[in-house]
Amino acid sequence: MRKIALWGVSALVALSFTGAAMAAEDPMSSVYGNTVVVTDAKGEATKLWIAKDGTYKGETAKGEKFTGKWALKDNNTKYCSTTDLPANAPAGTPAPKESCSEFKGMHKAGDKWEQTDAAGAKIGVEIKAGM
Repeated sequence: MRKIALWGVSALVALSFTGAAMAAEDPMSSVYGNTVVVTDAKGEATKLWIAKDGTYKGETAKGEKFTGKWALKDNNTKYCSTTDLPANAPAGTPAPKESCSEFKGMHKAGDKWEQTDAAGAKIGVEIKAGM
């Protein structure tokens, strides 16, 4: 169940989004309805679709689908996420733990940047317009 831990470790990214006027209301508003692509050091890309209700859906580079919950914490300085335990997980599999990364802010659809994930690994992040 290493994959559960891996995806739970970060929802992968300290997502950063923009919209000056919207940011005052909701710093995540520019990501709703868009696709966040997180690429690890191996070049494997995971897609995330983040919803305003505090949930997200994702798909790994291998096509594995997952869901979870997210929240901004510490005065919007941290993006935290917890991946849901899959229904087909073996009995006794521990639930994934919450993982937090720095939330940098000020990115919008079309932006690409590099940062570290919650485990300290270097990742590339891109916000693509649309789902």
